[in-house]
Amino acid sequence: MTTLYSAIIQLRAARACVIPQTQGRFAYAAFLSLVEEADPFLAQALHDAPSNKPFTVSQLRGLPQAHDGEIRLRAGHDCWLRVTLAGDDLFQTFINGFLYGDPSTGSGHGSRPCIRLGEVVLDVLGVLNTPGSHPWAGYTTTEELLQTKPQDSIAFEFAAPMSFSLGDNRVEIMPRPELLFTALHKKWGQWCGQELSPPLSRDWLRENVLVSDWQLHSRMLRYGAQTQVGSEGRVTFRVFDGEGEGPEARYLLNVLADFAFYAGVGRKTTQGMGQVRRITGMRDEG
Repeated sequence: MTTLYSAIIQLRAARACVIPQTQGRFAYAAFLSLVEEADPFLAQALHDAPSNKPFTVSQLRGLPQAHDGEIRLRAGHDCWLRVTLAGDDLFQTFINGFLYGDPSTGSGHGSRPCIRLGEVVLDVLGVLNTPGSHPWAGYTTTEELLQTKPQDSIAFEFAAPMSFSLGDNRVEIMPRPELLFTALHKKWGQWCGQELSPPLSRDWLRENVLVSDWQLHSRMLRYGAQTQVGSEGRVTFRVFDGEGEGPEARYLLNVLADFAFYAGVGRKTTQGMGQVRRITGMRDEG
């Protein structure tokens, strides 16, 4: 059994500052710095892993509007950062990073812990991970996810740009079912150490998981000299039994839809992309 966590780091600007509109790389570095305070070897291993990193990190949220690629924060402005993690050991190490923070390294600031995003210092007001304490906070286990009740309608909110790599510098920004659910299926095996059956057929997904409603738009993020484009918004899928997998596949899709809240979707989920949650209430034309 694997426990999955979604933690909200409540932050406050220590002084007036200017930050770039895209802070994904800085947030990623800040997370590794926190882990390093408690376990330097684990932090290095996470940094060196080419893929299958068992965590995601969001962009800063709760920010004012950007102008010319920059965001100006007044002293005392409150915002938040979201981190999701797979496994009790990693979660405890992450929490210990706040306890062991040293002001000289930028992980502690006076009597209050803080994190550093590039040149910007943000005081840590608290960390929330109890379900209900914040819309994006929570925890669950693989056993609990496997108890989900299958539904024919599955809706997602993509709260940060989401895209999939197709190789050869090709990127798909539409949440096609055969990309979305096979990616989640693969990540379940990587994060949770167990395979879900039956395997998902891309042909079956294309033929039997159809979009019944969508409200999506593209958004560009700049990572240094590179730009990344993805889709944000909402989409609803309607699942049909079809032939072959049928009810078993529908159950599996619902498990993966709930798992997506912790796993994220698509590329660069450790640097602010692919933040997603399952939602209810979207119109379903199916």
